[in-house]
Amino acid sequence: MERKKRYQYTILLFLMVSGLTFAACEGQKETQEKKDAEYVHLSLFCDVNFWKPPQWETKKGSITGEISEKTGVVIDTSVPAQDGDKQLSRLLVNGELPDMASVTDSTMISQLVDSGKVWDLEEFFETYLPDSHILRDFPEDVKEMLKERDGGWYAWPSHIDSDDARNQWPPTAECYADEEEYLWNCGIIWNRRLLDELGLSIEHLETKEEVLRAFERAKQWNQQKEEEIIPLLVDGKDYQEFTLDFLQETFGMLPIAKDGAYCSPILQPETKEALEFLNQALREKYILPEQLTWQNLTVKNTLSDGQVLCFIGNIANSDINALEWVSSGQIRSDSGKPSVWGKRNTSTTGWLNTFLSKSCEHPQELAVWLDYMTSEEGLLLWDCGQQGVDYELDESGLVRRFTQEEKPDKNETSAWWPFGNIAWLWSVLAPYEEGSQEDASSKIKVAYAKTAGTKIYNASLTDISLEGEEKRLEETLNTYIKKEISSLLLTESTEDFEEKYTALMDSLEQKGIRKLDKQKNSLYQQKCSEAGESICIQE
Repeated sequence: MERKKRYQYTILLFLMVSGLTFAACEGQKETQEKKDAEYVHLSLFCDVNFWKPPQWETKKGSITGEISEKTGVVIDTSVPAQDGDKQLSRLLVNGELPDMASVTDSTMISQLVDSGKVWDLEEFFETYLPDSHILRDFPEDVKEMLKERDGGWYAWPSHIDSDDARNQWPPTAECYADEEEYLWNCGIIWNRRLLDELGLSIEHLETKEEVLRAFERAKQWNQQKEEEIIPLLVDGKDYQEFTLDFLQETFGMLPIAKDGAYCSPILQPETKEALEFLNQALREKYILPEQLTWQNLTVKNTLSDGQVLCFIGNIANSDINALEWVSSGQIRSDSGKPSVWGKRNTSTTGWLNTFLSKSCEHPQELAVWLDYMTSEEGLLLWDCGQQGVDYELDESGLVRRFTQEEKPDKNETSAWWPFGNIAWLWSVLAPYEEGSQEDASSKIKVAYAKTAGTKIYNASLTDISLEGEEKRLEETLNTYIKKEISSLLLTESTEDFEEKYTALMDSLEQKGIRKLDKQKNSLYQQKCSEAGESICIQE
């Protein structure tokens, strides 16, 4: 009986303590919820379906928590898996724009600017945060390029890097100066392990013939082995933007005709050679047709499986371990023309552009948040992380990021790259350590432009903005060309390819591409006159 009483007392005491603990937890939860409710929530929509921003949390010690403490803001992101621009277009028409819209599509950019529903950034900050650093230190050359494109400074560009930016934030080391001079995210890379297994040498993968022969060897290997090699992986549904772009340039395509007038890339013989290369790879089953429709995540997962021999596309968005890959630099054309690279000698307008909605209910808080995220303090926090956790300062006071092996629990950094500043980052980072993954990645991304024989030209001369009827015609033709290229690549014989290619050229003539080129040439010649240089055909 005494034991039973003691047991009942113990249970009662346990329940009392549990109740108190539960009440304390509920109280903490309620306090946290109240704290979260104190923050202003701002919405961010992005059309880059592979961007996976971390869940915004406000807990103390987290990177986003620190940003919220500094700005009073929580960001709610929306990144549609597909058709992001169509969804954003509907929101624009319905008057339901998010507070921020980050877009890559040029047509969507034009729609936002023309709508009158997004802020001119100069007016925005002068109204809501006149002491913002943005009004003082935003690179003037980048601003001018944005104004030239849009008729005003409406967009915040990603990946800021320009002459003015580098003067303001000089690079700390030669490796970053190399990246400023030669970095191109497009390229060709080979799996080191599979090269060894196939008995291939990177030094003998320089011509189109050698590259196709390597793909054929991988195909023959698959007939003898259970674990199949994918000879060539292209950049999924983005192959026309990245894979085709690389092939056009490596085969020597310049956007001008022999008489020096502007000429659309689709009309150039080197573009035809690039399309023939891809068509042959599809017919020989070096590429499977479904690759052309893959989302970026599928491309990344396929690369991580380790069975891809060669990848041509956007290396910066591949998530590879750079130590496992090597670049052959170029694929030299059968024509003997040198490879070319269109480098923009003036500032660029960013790959991703972010617009601020005039319908935002909390413009003051939005101004504070963007001001902080793009300040040197904010950039150091979200791009480099927390000192002692994600990085340390070397003897020169430069940032040395910890590797995952050094700090397995390090934060996810650089996640908010739509607001990144490359020039600033290269001004604070310590040089890459020889043999590190970062060092290998850097060497891969500069390999093409640094390969002997690559001719570099000023691509800024062809950054031409059309208006009115010509602009609408350009957008229509771009949509048509993209669709027809996908169909052209799937032809099942060289004869079918030739027939369909000829039909495409005839159709473009009828649709007015020469008229468009004539207008573009007028603007191109004007730019050449102002710059005192032009793009020259290489003999």
